[in-house]
Amino acid sequence: MAKYSLLYISLGMVAILLVFHLIALAFYFYWTLWWFDIMMHFLGGIIGGFITIWFLFDSDIFYTHVPSGKETALLAFAVVLMVAVLWEVFEYKAGLTGSEPRYISDVFSDLAFGTLGATLAGMVAAKEIFRIRKQ
Repeated sequence: MAKYSLLYISLGMVAILLVFHLIALAFYFYWTLWWFDIMMHFLGGIIGGFITIWFLFDSDIFYTHVPSGKETALLAFAVVLMVAVLWEVFEYKAGLTGSEPRYISDVFSDLAFGTLGATLAGMVAAKEIFRIRKQ
């Protein structure tokens, strides 16, 4: 994996996520397919995790050591959780949530699947960074 490939993979995934989002809005997938929102949060978590790991470890801006799998997974989890909580607060304050009876469970589901995706991304990215830097 080349120096910036983790970043390029992340940007490509952002484009794919955007296409999925636009299709979902056009065809009401968020409201008709119960699993679609879960998938989007999971993919968003993976993207957030990859970008976090690239920025912290692979860009050589902050850390130059080879991270462990636990370190990358924990940092990806923490950063994505922080961003996701801030986003949920923004949605609530902006009045974008409505008064759904299942709002609280939806928030926890969004946070859980986003951080699960970020943790997976952290573990995968750590293996790739470690493999490349050992060569």
